[in-house]
Amino acid sequence: MNLRRHLPASMVAGALAVALTVSTTPFPIHVAAATSTVITDPRLLAELDRALGMRTEGTAAAPRLSIEVLTRHTAEVESLITRLGGTVVAQAEGIAVHASVPATSVRTIAASPLATSVRWPRRVNTPPRSFSRPEGFGPTQGVQVSSTGAQAWHDSGVTGAGVKVGIIDYFDLSLWNTAEMGPVPDAEHQFCNDSVDVGFCTPSGGIIDQLGGDHGEAVAEIVKDMAPDAELYVAWGTTISDLTNAIDWFADNGVTIINRSLGSAYDGPGDGTGPLAELVDHAAFRGITWFNSAGNDGEDAYLRRSVASTPNSYVNFNDGRAGAGTDTWLRVDSMAGSCYFLDGVRWSNDWYLPALQRTDYAVEVWEPDSPQGDFSDHVNPASTTFATMIDEVDASQVFGAPPLEGDDLAICPTNQFSQYTDSFGQNAAVSYLRVRRNLFTPIGSVPDQMEVAISGDAFLELGYYDKAGSAAKPVVDSKNPALVAVGAVDVNEAERVDPFDPNSIAIYSSQGPTTDGRVKPDVSAPSGFQSSVFGQFSGTSSSSPTAAGFAALLQSAGLAAPGAGLAALVKHFATDLGVAGPDNVYGSGLLSLPDAPPPPGSVAPGAYTALPLPQRLLDTRPAPNHVGPAALVGPYGTQSVIDLNVTSDITVPVGGSVTAVALNITSVGSKSTGFVQAYPLLQASNGSTSTINIATAGQARPNFAIVPVGVGGAISIYLQAGGHAVVDLLGYFVTTGGEAVAEGRFVPLAVPERWTDTRGLAGAQLPDSFGGTPRKLAAGETITVPTLAATQVPTVAGSIDTSQVAALVVNVAAVGSSANGFIRVMRPDAGTATHANLNYTPGSASANTAIVPVPRFSATGTTALYTSQRVDAIVDVVGYITASAAPFSTEGMFVPLSPVRVYNTRDLAKPFAAGESRAVILAGGTTGVPSGVSGVSANLAAVAPSANGFLKVYPGVTAPPTASLNFAAGKTVANGALVGVNPDGSATATMSQASHLIIDVNGYFVKVPV
Repeated sequence: MNLRRHLPASMVAGALAVALTVSTTPFPIHVAAATSTVITDPRLLAELDRALGMRTEGTAAAPRLSIEVLTRHTAEVESLITRLGGTVVAQAEGIAVHASVPATSVRTIAASPLATSVRWPRRVNTPPRSFSRPEGFGPTQGVQVSSTGAQAWHDSGVTGAGVKVGIIDYFDLSLWNTAEMGPVPDAEHQFCNDSVDVGFCTPSGGIIDQLGGDHGEAVAEIVKDMAPDAELYVAWGTTISDLTNAIDWFADNGVTIINRSLGSAYDGPGDGTGPLAELVDHAAFRGITWFNSAGNDGEDAYLRRSVASTPNSYVNFNDGRAGAGTDTWLRVDSMAGSCYFLDGVRWSNDWYLPALQRTDYAVEVWEPDSPQGDFSDHVNPASTTFATMIDEVDASQVFGAPPLEGDDLAICPTNQFSQYTDSFGQNAAVSYLRVRRNLFTPIGSVPDQMEVAISGDAFLELGYYDKAGSAAKPVVDSKNPALVAVGAVDVNEAERVDPFDPNSIAIYSSQGPTTDGRVKPDVSAPSGFQSSVFGQFSGTSSSSPTAAGFAALLQSAGLAAPGAGLAALVKHFATDLGVAGPDNVYGSGLLSLPDAPPPPGSVAPGAYTALPLPQRLLDTRPAPNHVGPAALVGPYGTQSVIDLNVTSDITVPVGGSVTAVALNITSVGSKSTGFVQAYPLLQASNGSTSTINIATAGQARPNFAIVPVGVGGAISIYLQAGGHAVVDLLGYFVTTGGEAVAEGRFVPLAVPERWTDTRGLAGAQLPDSFGGTPRKLAAGETITVPTLAATQVPTVAGSIDTSQVAALVVNVAAVGSSANGFIRVMRPDAGTATHANLNYTPGSASANTAIVPVPRFSATGTTALYTSQRVDAIVDVVGYITASAAPFSTEGMFVPLSPVRVYNTRDLAKPFAAGESRAVILAGGTTGVPSGVSGVSANLAAVAPSANGFLKVYPGVTAPPTASLNFAAGKTVANGALVGVNPDGSATATMSQASHLIIDVNGYFVKVPV
């Protein structure tokens, strides 16, 4: 009987070589003594006992031991180790220190309050359960290139050029095929750290040796198939410290995407915490998007049981699921002559309990002494007389060990007693796992949820495995939005759940949820296609580099910023499969690129048309609020991207086209702090700029934005903070063929003007209805904003010339509210309206920009303003849109740009001081905005200001009485603005309180050449 389900045909020479290379002798049996209160790792305790025993016997000086100290205080721990005569081998900043120390110093280090725990160094990379098959060398470009749409992008000229991709894997660079993988990595393109001396690096260090196997080469081939012009960097690291050094080396070399098609033993409870989760956070902080195989543990490699037993008894794995009676032996079949690894036995429900409240288990590994018939599944031995215990681990949870046993334990049975055979016709080995609840251990009222995970070429007995939860392993379970865990949809029918469905998930693909209920994998990608290395390469090891190459194309096309922005866009371009929405089988779905975007072209200047009333294009809240496409109903999780056609209802004159839209976008019910970004579909970089900043989760936050339209007249909205989006269309810009026009041009005021302030402060007017007495607006009150007597808006014989003004560009602020509410700005004769321009909350000022049509323009009123709650209101005029009676000109016509960040004091490490003014370059130079413009459309953001205050951005040097942005202490907030600029492309920025400032520009207004 061949090992179809237990040992697939992957047990070939290549897979065997990997398994043998990483195998080590099992650690000695050791049961922790009751006197141990800090060191709970059985492997370290065994080595410590041996070392100190040698010293006691006088046979030799106490030897040095290799230890790994988990700590937040890496620098202090390094200093302690040095003082005690130790040597630091490597360190992961804020995570761990790997050191060689005298055995006599180990307990001193462990007793330090700086150390979270001390353990034997753990390997962080384990070989995947291989699914390669020697079916001959067919075409070496896999079908993933065409099935994901990558080939069409190649044909359009998008090939990954300019993107650096890093690969963490096992390599034998003597097997590198330049025709398939590009140039052989030279010394500048490879990195190797092997601080436990397993032999993957050359003795001189830094260069990958030829012991690792060809798995990394197969992965590299897939990345190059997907992104043929991407530049590859390769690396290996054995421990957490080694891998941290590899990540830093990648980042220092400009790598923005890494792929790791490897697994790890348990190092946390499966909720996205633990040393490797912290390393993912570090990589994200360094601007890297991390792609990781979700794992091949969906079949025969993972078991989860609700267990309950009495003290000093064995766990019943049967748990009533199959067969009858107790079942305290868990069978494992593995390749003959090789080792497999126990990724751990975990009961994470105890993870955060105090040590004395954790259930204490020990794990035993048994091997039969002689053949026992066929060892049929579900038939377990009645006694232990026929078997020998070859290993035991007991980490003593009641003395401080986490609820985890046997993590990264090598198990090497020597028998060939299985009825199953491998690809060489050899009978496989049989071993058994038993888990004992120790005497005097706490027993909670709720049964423990025990998980058993194995890796390597080994398989649990039939029926004794689970799919759900198998993906909750280190790296894969990370909460970081820059991590993408990739499942597999296998093109080989034998590996599908349903052979008749070409889009069904592979039977081996690991599935979620994590132990804290989050969806994993994040996406799925094709697998099981042709490889010049393996013939056919199945497993999530091949789907992950498919996704990494997919991401390289997006980044090469300038469509996403590295890190979370790129990861979010990858998840967005996925075809939903399985149940509707993200799920624990497919994640967001199967990766599929849209049609290749056209190259950016020049855009002719356009003129603005204001709608009489804002038109609601989208409200993702469910009925009765929902407006827009039926598919766009939220709420949305964090890191979501939605696409919206904003031009379908706009009638454009013959020969013209809509180039940009003026929108009011509101974030509602966000799930976290963060931001919202609006940008042209497939014409800008996801995650590189922001439109709305959200300082308080759940708060309604609006902002005005002029957004260029993208492919098909659509925009994308990146809900980095999740929640709902509401989009109101205020007007739009239409090209005019470059001809001068009268109407639709923006004219900035030389000095912005404050037309009303209900607080009655000097220099501002009060509405006529106030009778000259300052007061707050009442809840539900509507006022008409009076015209400033000495305004710069066009006048005729001292009065307002209504014929030249189609709309006012205003900044509206709400101050001193006692409840959450909103302000609506509209023309006085507009009638019923349902939009909101500004949302406010108690305790801080809020502001937003609006373009308000002004068909009835007189000295007594221009704009109607409605408030839902009692509040003070301020209206500043920064410019106007011309009407048909204005002179013909090209000045003030708008040219949209893909959003670009032109100023960021965080990059300069120089925040504004309170009251400071600076000249800020908004056009010309390296800004991406041409010189000689009259103004720009910008998004202004104050980042974590020191106190409540305001920002003014204006042309010239004399500060106007108006404000461009109001902010509250510690709250990051943004406001869209139309800003006039000086002839040299500068404007003055004045900040009333200390704060960082970010300015993003999305277009400019043409100025008449002098």
